[in-house]
Amino acid sequence: MNFIRKFEHYLSALYLFTIITLLITSYFTFKEVINSYNKNQHQSIIPLFSIVNTEIIRPLNTAYFMANDPLLIELIEQDNVSQERLLSYLKAMSIRHNIVTFLAIEKHGINIDSTGEVLSLNSDKVEWYYRLKEQNHTQFADIGNAADPHLFFDIKLFNAKDEFLGFAGVAIDLDHFAKAFAQYSERFGFELVFANEKNEVMLSSNYLMKTDSHHRRDEIVNVNDLDWYQSMLENADEKLLNSIVAFTQGDRVVSQMPLQALNWRMYIISPPASEQQEYWTLFLTRIGLFLLVVLVLYSIFIGFLDFFKHKLVASSETDYLTQLPNRSFLTWKFEELACTYNDICVVIADIDYFKQINDQYGHVVGDAVLKEIAKQLENCLRSGDICGRWGGEEFVMLLPDLTSEQAVEIIERLRKSIASFSFSHSSISQPFNITVSFGICQQQSESQSLDNLLQYADKALYKAKSKGRNRTEYFK
Repeated sequence: MNFIRKFEHYLSALYLFTIITLLITSYFTFKEVINSYNKNQHQSIIPLFSIVNTEIIRPLNTAYFMANDPLLIELIEQDNVSQERLLSYLKAMSIRHNIVTFLAIEKHGINIDSTGEVLSLNSDKVEWYYRLKEQNHTQFADIGNAADPHLFFDIKLFNAKDEFLGFAGVAIDLDHFAKAFAQYSERFGFELVFANEKNEVMLSSNYLMKTDSHHRRDEIVNVNDLDWYQSMLENADEKLLNSIVAFTQGDRVVSQMPLQALNWRMYIISPPASEQQEYWTLFLTRIGLFLLVVLVLYSIFIGFLDFFKHKLVASSETDYLTQLPNRSFLTWKFEELACTYNDICVVIADIDYFKQINDQYGHVVGDAVLKEIAKQLENCLRSGDICGRWGGEEFVMLLPDLTSEQAVEIIERLRKSIASFSFSHSSISQPFNITVSFGICQQQSESQSLDNLLQYADKALYKAKSKGRNRTEYFK
């Protein structure tokens, strides 16, 4: 739950920061246009910022989410990782965000992406892995894949013990990136350049820039070698180069904007403005449309965030096999019920001879038994009762506002119903009966924790087992 709240706050803060930064940028750009004929700079910033957010910042956030997803970390830490589940996860993220997603897992020595390609970490195609692993940074941006260039965001994966697990990341098709900027570049006549912290040009709206990947070392372009940048350095205080600022250089206006999430800078080289009245008309029109779009986008953003949060919470609090609430949900629900009801009956149900069922019929039948028992337990309880899987063949039920006699009556009826049910499965020749033992404890919830009540119920369950199983015992 804390992770969900942090994730929500982080995205909300990022979105608000983007909007506030955009408004501030528009304000100062407007003043600069009046003083230095910077009309096109302002016209270009609004749509450009939206595209940068869509094409770069949002994929980066997706990579961050994957690298901090506890469900994904738990999955890749398993001794026998399921490539099918990894691919399903990557495809879901890829479809949702319309980008290529990938994982490079140290423990299992594989690199897998949403297209289904699986490579060994020793493959030449994964040369980047060990190169980035040795660096102290946790976030990387690079252009790779000579045949089909993509911009890669690589985020290091760590578990709760801060142990390195590998990389999670996304890849942006640079052809798609170029098309996204083509219409704006054509309309405003500007050139767009992205440079990293080393002043190496990573992207340009005019042509693809290279990086220091092993097959491109001789093709690095440094922003210091560009004529307009040298002129900007001569006419600007060095401190201003780390802020949002615009410079007039000959008949062009050069503006820069830091992209702090990547530690990059974005340069916009645009022609000078012409008529002042045209600026006012365009400016007021764009601001009005912009505010409308902001309200719509923010509503969509909050709606999507709530939907995603509910989906993630439901997934993290549901047992995968039985689709019942899991231990985490039961613990949280008990605290909620304890605030409403003075008395709560806690019941532990344990399938009798479940190990023998697994040994005799196999785990497929054992799983089917668990699902059938879960179904019967849930169907026989009241609407306000909670039944969940505690672990293995044990189930826990929370029955609020019941006397001990009522609880025993309900559980006995449930026990007899299960015992009379004839279980069949396609993989077995003869149906068989299943029995369940129950241990019940009722105490005042305000004076007892769930752990204490479970200990008492477990003692009653042990008593039921020792008396021959298929029994209901009550802790007194």
